[in-house]
This record gives sequence, structure tokens and C-alpha cells, in this order.
Amino acid sequence: MKTKSIKYLNNYADILIKNEINDKLYKNIMKVKRGDINMEKVKQFFKDKYNIAFIVILVIAILVRIVLLDKYPNGIHEDEAGMLYDAYCMAEYGTDRYLNENPVYLINFGGGQSVLYAAIASLLIRIFGLSVFVIRLPAVIFSVITIILAYLLAKRYIGNKFAVVIAFLITICPWHIMQSRWGLDCNLLPAFIMISVFTFINSKKTWHFVVSGIFWGLTLYTYALSYIMLPVFFIGLCIYLLYVKKIDIKQILITIIPIFILAIPLILLQVVNYFNLNGLKIGFITIPKLYTYRIGEIGFENILYNLNITNGNNVFQLLFSADHNPGNSFKEFGTIYYALIPFTVLGFALTIKETIASIKKKEFNLKTVFLIQFILIFLCVLVFADLQLYKLNPLFIMMLVFAAEAIMWLYNKRKFIGYSIITALTIIFIIFEVYYFKNVNDKVGVGFNTDFIPLIQYLDEKYPDKEIYLETDAIQQYIYLVIEKKMSPYDFIENMEIVQFVTGETEVTRVGKYHFIFYEIDKEMVYVIEENCVFRVSRIEELKQKLNEEGFEVEKHNNFYIYTYQD
Repeated sequence: MKTKSIKYLNNYADILIKNEINDKLYKNIMKVKRGDINMEKVKQFFKDKYNIAFIVILVIAILVRIVLLDKYPNGIHEDEAGMLYDAYCMAEYGTDRYLNENPVYLINFGGGQSVLYAAIASLLIRIFGLSVFVIRLPAVIFSVITIILAYLLAKRYIGNKFAVVIAFLITICPWHIMQSRWGLDCNLLPAFIMISVFTFINSKKTWHFVVSGIFWGLTLYTYALSYIMLPVFFIGLCIYLLYVKKIDIKQILITIIPIFILAIPLILLQVVNYFNLNGLKIGFITIPKLYTYRIGEIGFENILYNLNITNGNNVFQLLFSADHNPGNSFKEFGTIYYALIPFTVLGFALTIKETIASIKKKEFNLKTVFLIQFILIFLCVLVFADLQLYKLNPLFIMMLVFAAEAIMWLYNKRKFIGYSIITALTIIFIIFEVYYFKNVNDKVGVGFNTDFIPLIQYLDEKYPDKEIYLETDAIQQYIYLVIEKKMSPYDFIENMEIVQFVTGETEVTRVGKYHFIFYEIDKEMVYVIEENCVFRVSRIEELKQKLNEEGFEVEKHNNFYIYTYQD
């Protein structure tokens, strides 16, 4: 019946065209026709068993990333807290905490932090308000987008089965789950690289390449190390796409224009900080002067150290095992599961073999794109000092692509082997999820502070008119204070004191009545010391001794000792 209706509409539309009557009616009929066609496409999508499998995988991916998001990990990391406060200031006042209007880069605690995550979070804060859940929500959203785009890319250029497998592997990957459950600027980088690649290789029209260029440019605002990674990868990708004649020089130039425009503020940021100039205000944006410029973290002298497997946090340990931060990975499971390592290595070899064959034929191959990304970004990573797992973020999706290649290779030889691998990985994933929710809050420890904000609430109530000194395990103590009070950036600047040490590092020593650095005993002040403090132990013991000698009385509140002087 529906086929007959569409046929009737087609014939009727032709009559209207021939007789040049009622153009408005003709347009309405065409809209109905297009609606029928679109509905057919939707129905066809859900008839595809691979799409149904993907939807099930996607639902699981969303659930394991968003359920109890603000409770696991519990508390809030200092960098996450810094991001949250700047995002709040941007949402409510249009500046960062240092009153920089629309900054292209955040000063944060002195060394800087990329701005895009905070900018996205500020939009969500305007809608949902200030909370730990909201600051983590962008990580969830873009991790899910990564899975969707990886599936769509693989489905179009590789095949249905491969697309389902790669979506499954990303969904269950420990690294991807854990990096999507807390708000760190660099955790956006893998997603934006995926968006950039997706838009670039699927572009046909001029405006498509413009949009792709915008995403490539925005990627520079996800993480400072992308300033090196992205140009290297983009150039390598363009050379490959030109070779296989998927794009031409004109389309590359069109893409580069928005990239360059968006890069200009960041180029100025490097100029200002490298030459130690004052910050700039250009139109509606601010180029800030950082307290600490970390250009020294990059150098060719780091290559041999990072490749040496006997050194801590070498590149291979970080790729396959874990780093010192249990918020990034668990050494019990590894970044991508230890069970996947042999498949990753095998898939890497298979991808190289397939790449060589496709290059000889000058045929486009999506796996070659992923291989280029892995190799070029891996080489960039080697020049970075003090490697941490998050500095390798753009590599892990590619490793999962290699693992998917190996699994599909084995599946094509013996289907039973492929199904067995997927079943085993599903069981390991379930074990990981149970382990994560049971252990993550104990493992992250003081890195995700849970005590400071309740302490501030108690002190404000009991000692409203007293100056208070705090010595706790919160690394940047003041940031939790200003979040709890939802302090405006104007009040923060007016009521804070900051010192810069000879090393270039900075520390906020006071915000209002709260003090964070010890000079000498003041009997009018309340002193608060955290029990079992891990950091600054010698300074704490010295302070306790002086307070006891001066006759201060002590009371216990939760995990804190509160010293007050009574005449």
C-alpha cells in the first residue's frame, strides 16, 4: 500500500510540474515523499542486525560510564577541581578565576590547562548547575561520541563485523572507561581526533572541509601536547590521502584555513610566554601570561629514556600496563586488558601487511589511516618528558583497532575462535566492572579529595569570625574552598594572596580568612591539621609541637585535629 502511495505521489507531482500549477502544493507533496523515504531509511537501519548489536553495545557503554558518575571515583581531583572552578567562573561571569575574559588557555595552578573542556563544561553548568557530575559529563559525552564514530567509520570503510568488534572493544576497554569518568582536559583529545578524522575523510563539498578544519583547529584546544601531535599526524594523513587520490591540494588548503585561524591565538600564547611578555587582550579573547611555562618538558633527549623498559613509566609500560595514578588505570587489568596484548601485536603486524598491499595498489584503506596515526603520534610521544598515561591518550583507540584486526583475522579462519575471544573478553569486562566499583575509591586515595569541603562547612559554622590555618592532604587546598563557597572570581582575586617560588611554581597562601602556608604561631588563629597526612609530614610535626608548647587545646573532628587557644 505504501509503495502504491509513493508511486501515486510521484505521478501527481509530475502532472503539477507539467501544468505549472500550485507550486506550494507541489513542495508539500515533495516533503511528504521525502518523509516516506527517510522513514524507510530508519526502518532499514533497525533491520540491520549489526546496527542492533551496536545499539546494545552503545547502551552498555553509556551505562558503565554514567552510572554513579559523581560517586566513583568519589571526591574530586585537584585538576578536576581547577577545571570545575574555571568552568563555573566562565559560566557565571565570563572570565576564568584570574579575571581573564574568554581565555584561550587557562592559568589553573600556574602551569596552565587547555580551555576546551572547561568551555564545554561551562555550557552544562549554565543548564544543570555546579556539581561533580556536571564537570565529568563532557568526558562521558565525548567518549560515547568516539564509540559512535569509530563504528560508523569502520562500517563504511571496513565492514559490519569489524565495526561491531571495534565498538565492543572501546566500550569494554579499562582505559576508555576510566578516562571517561573524571574531568581532565586531555581526555577530550582522542574524541576530537576521531571527529576530525571522521569529518576529513568523509568530506565531499567545500563546506565539509571547512567544518573538518574547524574540528582540527578545536582539537588544539583539548591538550597542549596536541600542538606537536596534530600537525605531524595531519601532514602524514594528507600525504597518504593525496597518494591514494582521496583528496586534492585544494581541499587540503580549504581545511588548513580554519585550522590556521584557530591556531593563531595559541601561537600568540607561545610567543607571550616564551618571551616572557605581558598577557594580551585581543578583541573578546585573552592571551594569558602563565606563571610557569613548561616548554622544557619536550626534547629529543627524552627518547631513549622513554624507550628503556627498565625505567619507570616507560612508553611500553604505559601502553600496556598502568602508571602511578590509579584514576587512570589499574595495574591488575592493564590499560586495554593484558589478554588483548598479543592480539594488539598480531593486529599491528597484519595492519602493516595490509597497508603495504593497499599502498601498492593506491587504494584507500581506513586501517592505514589508523596505522599512520599510531606511528606518528607514538614518535611524538617519545620526545615528552615525565610520561604519564594521559599523554598517550591518542594511541589507545588505535591499539584497539589492531586488536580488532587480529580478532577478525582469527574469526575468518575459525568462527569458534572469534566467538570464544569475545566471550572471554566479556567475562573479563564484567570482572573489571565489579572490581572498579568495589575498589576505585580506595585506590585513588588522597588524589580525589573527599574531606575538605565538609570540613570547610563545619569550620564556617563553628568559627565564623576566626582566622583559620589549614594543613591537609589536599594538594591545592584553596580550590576546594572557592568551589564550596561558589566564590566569584572577583571576590577570589580581591581576597587571595599568591606567592611564586624561585622554581617558578606558585601557591595561593590565603583566601579570605583561610590560610594555607605557615609562618609563625598566632594565638588568635584556629589551626586545622589532617590526621595521617601523607604530604608535608615534617612541617606538620613541627607545627604540632609548637602548638602544644604554646598551650593550644585540641579537639578531633572526623579526620582532623582542630587547635584553638583558650585564655
